[in-house]
Amino acid sequence: MLVPEERSDRTFLDYHRAHRDAAARQDEDSPQFQIPDAGHPYPRHSLPALEAGVWVRDTHPDRFADFDLAIFEAFFGRTEDIGDLDVLRRLADRCGLDGTALAEVIREARCRGRVLAEYREALALGIRGVPAVTIPGRTPIVGAVPYRDLKRAVEDALRGSGRT
Repeated sequence: MLVPEERSDRTFLDYHRAHRDAAARQDEDSPQFQIPDAGHPYPRHSLPALEAGVWVRDTHPDRFADFDLAIFEAFFGRTEDIGDLDVLRRLADRCGLDGTALAEVIREARCRGRVLAEYREALALGIRGVPAVTIPGRTPIVGAVPYRDLKRAVEDALRGSGRT
């Protein structure tokens, strides 16, 4: 979820734990999430990570998948603050990117307009959470769903099924 403003008062709530518990129980193919106690610090905002993702996608498309996964694992696997420039710089460096250049792009808000435009586009498509999968002509699939459900939706789309 995009939280555009930086807030220092964000902590994990039982609400967040419930979502991670549900995702962890989906099936054996689900990623392993760290499920912190309520009150554990929660990332202040996701805008820096989204800006970093746009920059990597544009400038180093061959490294985008690795960087995207690194951010996912940092947040969901280790509950790191993906709004923190030091965290993003470290992740970029690990992925063979220039973490200092990435931090400068974020500080200067070079990709912010594109991130906000993509966010508005997602809202217009009915996407209100992550992860989200869009299949042309169908309602977006939002949230952690079992792999078998995603597979079935894609297979139905490829067969031309009218189900939404």
